[in-house]
Amino acid sequence: MAGSATEPDGVERVGDNALKIRWGDGHDSLYTWELLRASCPCAVCREAPAVSGAGVRPVEIKPVGRYALAIRWSDGHTTGIFSHDYLRSICPCEACRPNQMTEG
Repeated sequence: MAGSATEPDGVERVGDNALKIRWGDGHDSLYTWELLRASCPCAVCREAPAVSGAGVRPVEIKPVGRYALAIRWSDGHTTGIFSHDYLRSICPCEACRPNQMTEG
């Protein structure tokens, strides 16, 4: 039986530039730090003009319960909590992009 599409089976840093999540349904998502920083879902970032993630790196990544990841960034930003649902919805791979265009 396949796991949930929004429950990670594994989360790992890939080199110096990305985060890889293996989802419960077997799908792998690869997020660059730039994409994640620019996609921060917190109220401050949603209200502000687009944030550039260029050159910004995570200082710490930790789970928030069983539903999200909290990332503390090298630019001092700490308030973004990336829910698993949100992370899956912004997966940048070719297979997921068509779904992003039709949702919302």
